[in-house]
Amino acid sequence: MSICEIKILGCGGSGGVPLATNFWGDCNPNNPKNRRTRSSIAISTKTTTIVIDTGPDFHYQTLNNNIDNIDAIIYTHDHADHVNGIDDVRYLAIKKRIFGDQDYMVPIYADKQTLDSLKTRFGYMFRTSDDGLYVPLIKPNIIKTNDKVVIKDIELQSFVQTHGKGKSLGFIIGDVAYSTDVSDLSHATLNKLNGIKTWIIDCGQFNSDFTTVHPNYNKVLEWNKIVCADKLYLTHLTPRDDYTVINNSTPNHIEAAYDGLIINTKVIST
Repeated sequence: MSICEIKILGCGGSGGVPLATNFWGDCNPNNPKNRRTRSSIAISTKTTTIVIDTGPDFHYQTLNNNIDNIDAIIYTHDHADHVNGIDDVRYLAIKKRIFGDQDYMVPIYADKQTLDSLKTRFGYMFRTSDDGLYVPLIKPNIIKTNDKVVIKDIELQSFVQTHGKGKSLGFIIGDVAYSTDVSDLSHATLNKLNGIKTWIIDCGQFNSDFTTVHPNYNKVLEWNKIVCADKLYLTHLTPRDDYTVINNSTPNHIEAAYDGLIINTKVIST
């Protein structure tokens, strides 16, 4: 088994906190835990680093968290706040090539629908451009339904989530599950999650009485009656969701996530 560190690179909603033009909403701007970049995590052992999702803040997140090597990128789905930093992935490959690995391509993993979308929107990442200026610098890998993804000494178990009228992927890493951008989960998936100790779970509608493409707090509590996670960290939070207000209104085992939060688990070594 390898000790694995899961770090919250970002726990913000699609616009982050504050929103563009410095709108903080109900969040106290004097609390640094209210400053949220777009949702993403890094999973690291002594030898391996994987990032899940490269939103518009990906460049900043790598600098702010001193990430100097990434072995693979995994995508939960194709929404802009989770993929639009993909151009910076090119430079991971360029760096490797500068230091001698002339054929290096960054492995990326996603389901077929997400990969097809990325190939359409960011075609220059996948094929040589007509003028020869751009060459492929990423290597796509399809995650099939309920696939395990093994990257060096890190194993992740994928599962399918409903996200509005579409879907996204969640992942189990050791005894931790990551579920961003989810509006519903099947009973089969909830039962599969039963036994995890920590759940990083979307609660983008924390203060709402209804669920849209993100769940509200009551929905998360309903799910956890089946999952029975000991600790919940709420992610994909918006300017409506002040860190201190959330923590003062939830039991001790449920907290708002924050950028920079670290969770440790163990993963299977291959």
